[in-house]
Amino acid sequence: LPILIGICIGFPIFFLAICIVKLVDRVPSLFVQERFGLNGAAFKLYKLRTLKAIENHATVDRNRIESKPNYETTLTGRFWRTSSIDEIIQFWLVLKGEMSLIGHRPFPMYYLPHLDKISDMNADKLRHYLRIIKQYKPGMSSLSSVNGRGDLTMQQKFEYDLAYARKASLGYDIRLLLQTL
Repeated sequence: LPILIGICIGFPIFFLAICIVKLVDRVPSLFVQERFGLNGAAFKLYKLRTLKAIENHATVDRNRIESKPNYETTLTGRFWRTSSIDEIIQFWLVLKGEMSLIGHRPFPMYYLPHLDKISDMNADKLRHYLRIIKQYKPGMSSLSSVNGRGDLTMQQKFEYDLAYARKASLGYDIRLLLQTL
């Protein structure tokens, strides 16, 4: 039911946002990126375009992942990001079965070769982390989303993902869903 409500209410808003991005920002309206999903399989995550620059995969390394550069948003991008309107299209991915309403926030697939090099992470910790999160569909929202969102380091997000996996239940998901709203 929450998925259908999200789609019925969200998609007209998202369609309007697509038109505004096209007219005002004059950039392609959708951002598509391969992300880490269930069983470690890649899936295409769609969002409304909010940033001026496209990330160059060749420049991604441990420092890039840890420092999380401050990208310049489009004219309307900051509003879409703070309101989370940029992510409404992910209700479609939930309906398709590639995502869940609550889970871990999926990271870009091209981060994978660099994750064991970030601070406080080694190959064993990374294997443990990946083994745990592979069991869950990534979520539109997560424990890290309601506890700092974009202000968290990758290490903090990993800790929240592992904490979520320890507590995962329907009741806990409902609580996180209410916190998300």
